[in-house]
Amino acid sequence: MSPPSGPSRHRSLERLQHARTVLLARVERAAARLERRKRKLAAMESAVAELERRIAEPDQHPGKHRMNRKGLRHAQLIFNPSAGPEPAESPKRLAAIVRALRASGIEPDIGIADSGDSARELAHAAVRHGTSLVVVAAGDGTVSTVASVLMETPVVLGLVPVGTMNNLARSLGIPLDIEAACLLIGMETSRHIDVGRVRADGTTAGSTFLEFAGVGLAAVGSLAGETFEKRRWRKLPRALWRFFETPPGKMQLELDGVRIEVSTQVITVCNSPLMGSNLLAAPEAKMDDGWLDISYYEGMGDTALFKHFLAASAHRADGLEVRRARRVRITTEAALNTSSHLSLPAGHHVLDIEVVPGALAMIVGNGMGLTHPVEAAPSAPTYAHGPTTQTEPHRDSAHATPESQL
Repeated sequence: MSPPSGPSRHRSLERLQHARTVLLARVERAAARLERRKRKLAAMESAVAELERRIAEPDQHPGKHRMNRKGLRHAQLIFNPSAGPEPAESPKRLAAIVRALRASGIEPDIGIADSGDSARELAHAAVRHGTSLVVVAAGDGTVSTVASVLMETPVVLGLVPVGTMNNLARSLGIPLDIEAACLLIGMETSRHIDVGRVRADGTTAGSTFLEFAGVGLAAVGSLAGETFEKRRWRKLPRALWRFFETPPGKMQLELDGVRIEVSTQVITVCNSPLMGSNLLAAPEAKMDDGWLDISYYEGMGDTALFKHFLAASAHRADGLEVRRARRVRITTEAALNTSSHLSLPAGHHVLDIEVVPGALAMIVGNGMGLTHPVEAAPSAPTYAHGPTTQTEPHRDSAHATPESQL
């Protein structure tokens, strides 16, 4: 074979030079992003160091809402600087949280969680060290990540909601204001709430959730992130178009062993009333009743689905039938498309979902996602006193069947 001619060699050289230029541009953009993140992290570390210095100093001027270091209760604070709509305000937000916690009688050890892995690491360390209270100042994703570590341990979870949606805070009656949320944590009003657990294709490893697990929700999640959050209603039809193009698939549901054949595009299995961008997906769902609320949208055409999600975004129930179960199995011939927040392998065909009743001890208010008023509910072990023998009814009494609650 004869070697490439001069013009061919020239074209090959031009292609290689172009590819090199493209790669260099990508490397430069990546380096610039890394540098910006390094500067942001350095600023956050500086703010944390300054806060720790102030916390370590004696309080020379105790005011009405301040306490000396002595007598403050210890807690691990897990703070996500990227949470919320204005990450640039994170240093000020962190300072406000520390002040509010101290004013509520709590001395936080500050931990920065800029990823799910770092949040899990901080939570695991708190469990190992015997910390009795972990306060998460973040959005719903970080809260769920930490909850997956703290569930079925004596550690109590407190929440300061600084995310964008804050579905968990809204469902559990936790104030969205920083000072009010910290005051609630200081009141030690804790109880056990349920956690959902998902396994794919019979594997032992799985994922947990506090809000929901779902099938066919990729387009809805994208819609929630852009259209509902930013209220770009005119983009709604375009956002749902690809979702509606997918024909309903045959799925088999098993609810506590009872099989149901359905033809649908979407199935939601909810532990809490709200999901996504404050969508009221399961108005009657309770996070302390030991049940999951299952919705499948069988027989709903494009227009009906469109109206349903519009109603859910406006917190209006539209009469969709909801079933309840403790264990759910979803089986399909085609690969399942699950909600993106679940850490599951791709291409699975079977989902096993179950509720773990009362698995998480958490500081809560009086929210729509709770069965009973807080003052009437069995208490979870508090971080102030640890597990105790209680004269109140066992928490499983809050997990009776719907019929027994009538």
